[in-house]
Amino acid sequence: MRFPIPLGDLLTEELKGHGLAERLREAEIWRLWPEVVGHAISSRAQPLRIINGTLTVAVSSGPWMQELSFLKGMMKEKLNGRLGGEVVKEIVLKSGKVEKTFAPQTEPAEAPPRKKPLTDRQLAFIDEQAATISDPETREVFVDLMRASLESRQ
Repeated sequence: MRFPIPLGDLLTEELKGHGLAERLREAEIWRLWPEVVGHAISSRAQPLRIINGTLTVAVSSGPWMQELSFLKGMMKEKLNGRLGGEVVKEIVLKSGKVEKTFAPQTEPAEAPPRKKPLTDRQLAFIDEQAATISDPETREVFVDLMRASLESRQ
């Protein structure tokens, strides 16, 4: 026996003896699911359970269930490839509630357009138009709206 034995190796050996190594590989499905199927699918379909190699997946809607029925073979192949063996033998789709997931965005969010400062002429125009409004709260909202409108056109 070599010494010291890495803890990971020791646990793997111990789990094999108790038949739990296969269950650990099955549990990896939940961790790998978003990577394997992508954000679009993982936000609409999630694994529920795996029993005797049959993976049951909850799907949020009928149209997505139809779409995923065509992709079951590809999903099974990709999952088994990542798991290092035939862990998933069959995928069964079931209508059900899918929890919201917060996957990192793959594309950077579009930066908001820069606003250029309004010219003196534009500010005078806003003041002139707002002067006709007697209610102070309405006048303030009007000024804000006019500023936003003119800033967005630049």
